[in-house]
Amino acid sequence: MNKKIRIKPYFTVVVFVILIFVYMIFFRKIEVVAPGQGLTGIHESNVSLKSPSNSYVVNMFASVGDDVKKGQKLLEFRNLQDEYQLQEVSESLVLDKLLLEQYQEEKCFLTSDVFNQGNNAEDTAFNSQYCDESNNAIGSGGQYILNFYQDYLQEQRYILQLEKEKKRHKEELLNKKEVLGKKRNILIRGGGETLRLFDMDAELSDLNSDIISFDISKLDTQKNLNDKFMTFQLRRSERALTLDEKINELSADIIQKKYQQELLQEKKENAMIRSPLEGSVLDLTEGIAIGTFIQEGNPIYTLKKSGASQEVVAKFESRYRYFLEIGRDVKVMTNSTGFSKAFTGVIKDISSDSLPYEPGQENSKRYYRVAIEPDEAFLKLKLNLGIDVNVMVVESEITAFEYMLSVIPDVFNFKVW
Repeated sequence: MNKKIRIKPYFTVVVFVILIFVYMIFFRKIEVVAPGQGLTGIHESNVSLKSPSNSYVVNMFASVGDDVKKGQKLLEFRNLQDEYQLQEVSESLVLDKLLLEQYQEEKCFLTSDVFNQGNNAEDTAFNSQYCDESNNAIGSGGQYILNFYQDYLQEQRYILQLEKEKKRHKEELLNKKEVLGKKRNILIRGGGETLRLFDMDAELSDLNSDIISFDISKLDTQKNLNDKFMTFQLRRSERALTLDEKINELSADIIQKKYQQELLQEKKENAMIRSPLEGSVLDLTEGIAIGTFIQEGNPIYTLKKSGASQEVVAKFESRYRYFLEIGRDVKVMTNSTGFSKAFTGVIKDISSDSLPYEPGQENSKRYYRVAIEPDEAFLKLKLNLGIDVNVMVVESEITAFEYMLSVIPDVFNFKVW
């Protein structure tokens, strides 16, 4: 007669518990993660505004905690070096304009009706187009050229007067020659003395020499006159060329200085630090006040963008660097009271080196700064900026038994005493 084996209830429970324990130890997978702490934020949410130049603070329009709009005035400054340069450029520009006006007036004078005998069609056209006859300054260069022209005119008047005298004298010589010629013919027909004829021939020869000398003298005086005119034309051309070069050079300098003046004037009018975003003033460098000197490149304001969070910036201890890799999945968990939910994300940026938790202390713990792009579900929450969240980088899944084995050293060292 077979006996039935009765399994006691507590034994069943024990076996069930053992099976669950075995499953949890050898089969149940757990995640290996690197934990970190993060804050919700916007990409580059903090913006540091630095001094654009060495200057003095004239006025301040915002302080820590103030809300600011994009383009709003934050600080007005004064750059003394730019102001001095603006004054210097403005004064130089005035002098250049006056000098240019003098050169242009002298050029107009050199092509005016004063030199009517020396002007050509090009000079006349220039003068009629660019010059006002009522306001042509002579200038030192113009006076120098005018002296040559007046010398030429004086020589011309002298030659004209001399020509009249020579012409009258030549006519007298020709008349005398004609009379002597007639007398000679009469002596020849009347059988006059030979000596008398020789005297008359000698006198006629002298008259011919005088007449030829007058003609040669006329050519010489005309040549002298032409030389004086050529000298005047040469000097005027040289001066006109010099004036053109100076006018072109000054015109280019004036254009450049005008642009420089406009730029410096614009810098003076816009000597202002404005907010590049809509947000609030997070920090103001200590010691900044009206009347203080600020060096170029030194930070002044730190602004924080306003808006819903778009990323999570987390800190991971340096010992977890192995787990950090761009593109790796991350779990993001909110731990607010009454609201606890897990989201996913992806690492999109890692600091190039570890940073100290406490700057200035050599033995301070270090961390890596990691930027995480959360999933769409997280973004839809539109959480405010600066909310604490827990983050975990998932490395792999292993059993509890594998985890226990992983903490046992691979090599045991036994020391014999």
